[in-house]
Amino acid sequence: MLLKIWFPQWQGSGEGRNIERGSAVLRPWLGEDTAIAIQACPVCLRQDGIDHLAALAAQLQACAERIAQSGPARILLCGGDCASEIAPVAHLNQYYQGGLNVVWLDAHADLNTPQSSPSGHLHGMPLRLLLGEGHPALLRAVPLPLRPEQVHLAGVRDIDPAERAYIETHQLVWHEVASLEADPARLAAGLNPAWPSYLHIDLDVLDPAENPAVQCPTPGGLSRRALEAAILAVSRRTRLAGAGLTECTAADAAQGEAAIHILKALQTALS
Repeated sequence: MLLKIWFPQWQGSGEGRNIERGSAVLRPWLGEDTAIAIQACPVCLRQDGIDHLAALAAQLQACAERIAQSGPARILLCGGDCASEIAPVAHLNQYYQGGLNVVWLDAHADLNTPQSSPSGHLHGMPLRLLLGEGHPALLRAVPLPLRPEQVHLAGVRDIDPAERAYIETHQLVWHEVASLEADPARLAAGLNPAWPSYLHIDLDVLDPAENPAVQCPTPGGLSRRALEAAILAVSRRTRLAGAGLTECTAADAAQGEAAIHILKALQTALS
């Protein structure tokens, strides 16, 4: 079963309401059979180092409960900010009993904690939460944390000092932009072929010259050619259990052309 989720969460980016708009632009291309639509809660103040913590915790719990009701083996997420990935990845990691490759295609490592985050924005923390560290109210949605050997960073290039220290200490696999541009298939080559894979795609992994409609445009990113080749390589080497597309800020379909194309490619790979 493939469960499709539309989750236009924006509070994880602080005040990034354009993420909600961008997710709405993409929604028609998710298909009419969308099974879950998670609506945003009211905004609230910073708590324990995280902006809008109460709203984010409520939305995460709602998403986790809706996924649990379906118990899917595969998930396609059309998300808002990157923290919308927490419940889908957590569910699939538990479903596959810790045998899941998680490919984090993102300009940012998303490995901060509330204590290390310079911004207090949850979209910089989801991967660390999935690895079992973060705010207790959010960790309730992660019954089986990822292990470092499950994680493959790709296209990451804007890293805070605490994140770099975590990567080095835990020896996370990290494919830099130049290596993927030269050989996109190397991303798939490092995956465990016995495990299914989940692709997290923050659209800021792309170079802003190719796709500027993102919350945090970061120079020096991947080309669309390399990203699409990497997605294809992963889907050929491993069974694709899920994918998420996040952080689109397009005002209309014309601005969202790259995101729409990638969303269609993910649907094909998961079909």
